[in-house]
Amino acid sequence: SLIQSQVLDKLNYYKGDLKRRHLFINTMEVFLAHPLLRTIGRSLTLGPRLSSIHSNVNHHDNDELFEHLIVPYFNDEPGYQPSIIHSRPLSLWYTHPRKYSFAYFYGSTNRRMTRNYRIHRQYFLEEVAINWKKVGLIGGKPFILEKIGHDGGSESDIESGQHGEQTQKRYNQMKTYSQSVFCPTLPGDSPPQKRFFDVILAGCIPVVLAFNTTTKATNRLNGGGSRNDRERFEDLGKGVSKHNHISWFSADSNGYTVQDSYPWAKNSSTLPPDREIDYESFVVQIYGGVKNIKPTLEALMANQTEILRRQLELGKVAKYFTYGAGENAHKYEDAFSIMLESVIYSLNSGKDYSG
Repeated sequence: SLIQSQVLDKLNYYKGDLKRRHLFINTMEVFLAHPLLRTIGRSLTLGPRLSSIHSNVNHHDNDELFEHLIVPYFNDEPGYQPSIIHSRPLSLWYTHPRKYSFAYFYGSTNRRMTRNYRIHRQYFLEEVAINWKKVGLIGGKPFILEKIGHDGGSESDIESGQHGEQTQKRYNQMKTYSQSVFCPTLPGDSPPQKRFFDVILAGCIPVVLAFNTTTKATNRLNGGGSRNDRERFEDLGKGVSKHNHISWFSADSNGYTVQDSYPWAKNSSTLPPDREIDYESFVVQIYGGVKNIKPTLEALMANQTEILRRQLELGKVAKYFTYGAGENAHKYEDAFSIMLESVIYSLNSGKDYSG
């Protein structure tokens, strides 16, 4: 391929054991990347992780070991730069007024939703339409459930002809998140979603659907390659997560675990154990499908102590999901600084990498 001949073959030091000292930046979900870049050396990616370094299987002699280091999606909102996040007192994460019990923005439904993991979003909207008709409050607070248009505006904005700037619409969504206690982040096209990190920066507790999963590699990563390729990917994916088999994406063999979907997750072996992020300490996990969202949130809204605990845990880690830009660059502990820490940890302690 051109990538091999025009890029990789021209890297003077990309050979032998030195291959493992290279770092590639793959700024998209793994399965959207060029097939050659999915299993190349060590790379930063939006996930999910399919990593031979973290696999328990025996490798073929001609296999080149690779490692995916998951990083957060980028949020360019000025109000969520590291200087703002760091200057926010920890107490503000739970004393900040919350007008709404939860906020959920959704796009148009389409036929593709019945063929992929977005179907849970449709299930949720149907659940609301059928069983929430007389529900005006959750835990004594109103909730926001609003359709967004192609320009990022809400359905009501579009109907009234007020199209505005997309930036302003985006600001309004983030502001609503910051005024809400909970924010559902239901499955989308890939296990990690930008919305998940956005709501955390806004101080809103993410709500996810939780599934038990078989934890296999997904054929979507193979790009429809040969049968031998598909089998090899599946072998490499077996045993990736050693600690639990919970996915916030799917219950099937494509249901990447939390450790293989989110940056620096607890038990992912991507940072020293005391530096990894315990997402389950603040994320609300809904088992049993969308019908359990309302009763779970109602029970939590009646337990302010538990809400405060989750908000505090969220506030401790939010700084790791913002990238310092401009005057904020390289001044604060942020996504970039912990990313470098993860790379160094990978170089020095990965079981198949020499320091």
